[in-house]
Amino acid sequence: MNINFKVTPSQKETIDLRVCENGFDDISSYIKVAALKMQKFTIRNPETSAEEASVELGFTLTEAQKVTLDTNMQASDCKDIAVYLTHVALYGVISAVIEIRSTGKLNAMLERIAKARGLKLDLD
Repeated sequence: MNINFKVTPSQKETIDLRVCENGFDDISSYIKVAALKMQKFTIRNPETSAEEASVELGFTLTEAQKVTLDTNMQASDCKDIAVYLTHVALYGVISAVIEIRSTGKLNAMLERIAKARGLKLDLD
């Protein structure tokens, strides 16, 4: 199953930073993990912008993952999947994302993040 939604160009820039900060190789994986692992939250003021939402993002998930996504949306009292996904992509809890990406070894996680940022990291 594919899920697609649109964001503004400036939101896309911010999401790209989150992808890099959290050591993901691609935006689809980041959004999927953030959407499925995000803890309950309350959207106080949904993102509003003069920009048009014109950049399409998306990811593929299984039926079981879709059930989890729906459950997470309900827990956060969010009825619109695009609003939910935009929020988690912009404000995903870094600790939740890092927990998923981590191999259990801090150095491996730091190396992935450095690689995503194009940095050389000396951990010795």
